[in-house]
Amino acid sequence: MPDTALPQAVDTAATVVFFDREDVALAPSLAAGATAVALSPSALFAAREAGIAVQGTLPAFSRQGHQACVAAAGAALDDLDAAAASAGLPPSVALMARQSVWGHASLVYRLHETLPPGPWQVRDQSGHWVEAPDWPALHRAMLPRIWSYGQAHFIAGARPPCPWLYALLGKVSARMAAGRGGTWVAAPSPKLKNGLRQALKDEGATIAVFQPTKGSWSDYADGFRELQNRGPARTFAIPPLHPDAPRVRQVLASLEGLGHALRDEKVRSAWKLYQPYFSQVIPVMLAITAEGAELMRLLAAPSATSYEANSWISASLMEAAGNAGAARVIFNHNSNPPSASPTAAAVLDVLFNQRTCNPLVDVAALWSPVSGSRDLAGAVRARDVRLDYPMATKSREPGRPLRILHAGNYQNWSDFFPWIAETADEYMDGLSALADAVEQLDGVELTIRVRPKREVDSEVVLSRLGHRRNVVVCGVEEDFLEQLAGSDLLVAHFSTTVEQALQMGKRVLLWGSADRYTQFPGQETPPAQALNDNVYIARDAAALPAMLAGIRDALRATGDDGRPPAAYAFGAGTPGVAQLASFLIHPTTPTGTAHP
Repeated sequence: MPDTALPQAVDTAATVVFFDREDVALAPSLAAGATAVALSPSALFAAREAGIAVQGTLPAFSRQGHQACVAAAGAALDDLDAAAASAGLPPSVALMARQSVWGHASLVYRLHETLPPGPWQVRDQSGHWVEAPDWPALHRAMLPRIWSYGQAHFIAGARPPCPWLYALLGKVSARMAAGRGGTWVAAPSPKLKNGLRQALKDEGATIAVFQPTKGSWSDYADGFRELQNRGPARTFAIPPLHPDAPRVRQVLASLEGLGHALRDEKVRSAWKLYQPYFSQVIPVMLAITAEGAELMRLLAAPSATSYEANSWISASLMEAAGNAGAARVIFNHNSNPPSASPTAAAVLDVLFNQRTCNPLVDVAALWSPVSGSRDLAGAVRARDVRLDYPMATKSREPGRPLRILHAGNYQNWSDFFPWIAETADEYMDGLSALADAVEQLDGVELTIRVRPKREVDSEVVLSRLGHRRNVVVCGVEEDFLEQLAGSDLLVAHFSTTVEQALQMGKRVLLWGSADRYTQFPGQETPPAQALNDNVYIARDAAALPAMLAGIRDALRATGDDGRPPAAYAFGAGTPGVAQLASFLIHPTTPTGTAHP
């Protein structure tokens, strides 16, 4: 049955699905007795503000739902890997195909585990409310809309007028840049974190940023401006290939054919619906791979670097660097601890390999000893990098409250991975329980730092928590490391912020509303008189008041020496970011061609 437009009023036979607050604002009138479900806290908040009775998703998507997602994603990867081995895909495209199918499986299984049986009424990507009588119709309506919200599914690239002329001017520009001397290091973005941008500048290197053109005459104006650019980073824009170019058609046909190897009908449905996204990005990827390699040769760039390999442009750049004989270095910025849990390991291993350790990487620059304990696959070499985080204050003012910073995160629908990460609903329930515990205690202050996303922002958190005497909700306006430095305790479920806090010498409380996974081992018993660990764990909400009170009292009694534990931080003798910058300029081992 085809998808049909909704009538003015929704009858009681179908479940109305609100994905975000915009759905609620644009919803048709609901008949008495109609059922509605909210797929995000922002939709739940907006519906209740509008007086619409709606249920959330947390009771429906449980531990078993997470397990189903992990199993489906693993099976889909196995199917794809077996078929892709003979498909002849460029390595960068093969990596992103793996990323896509893994995400598709997690997403569709989360939908199936969350929603009640159909039919449903949903708003599609064009903004129209439609009736979805069955699962295929729901996929057609919802999946493109969810993907459209995720940065991982979009590249803003288009061919400029006279693309052949622009490409010629780009080569002339690269020759002129090379003629001025200096060293170039290629990257997908000028915003290199953890001080690497400044370190490269201090070493006299310039960042060559490879991005696609925007698709207008302004590309020429931008190119001429870049000719005058003498800053630490300069952009070399590359026109995408023509959508009908033979190589583009060949790769797209191979990707479409891989869908036949996916045994799961749900995942196969998502893969088919994703083909238009491949059609958008493949011309960009192939152009960056080919033209990027030529530009790197012209610039004599010795290396390319990024923070993860599994983005459309980073993957293409790494392949281009390999074809140009340059070193490919990933300066990993995520927390990737190994886990003894088979379910957690199934997720963490995929994330680590996709981001950091795959055939497009020569050197994995790791800022975490925990990540460094992993076995690196293939020929990837590890390079330890010490980050100079500010140290914790060695003495606390007498009587100062325990300052708690919650700086966790959740995984949104568009880029969902299961089990180790919280959903937005789980994230909100964990915040609510933490605020309840803090409100019971004197001498404790909680700041909740909320990274704004479509599913949750600070307004949604404030609406859930209400006014609390010792709880503050903020956005990300303040620098995180400065905010962390002024705190005594970081709280999160699973986040890179946990390792950042430990490297700064802070105590950490691992807390989330679902007891599925703990990022690191720690103490589950509240400290008595003295802090006896750097990591503490609360398994349920009932344990929070005693744990927080114990940490507060121990800090009052003995203070905190502010020394980061050796297990989580490299020693002073480990090379820092300045040495990594020097390595990018003078890599010790050249690489071979990644893809002919």
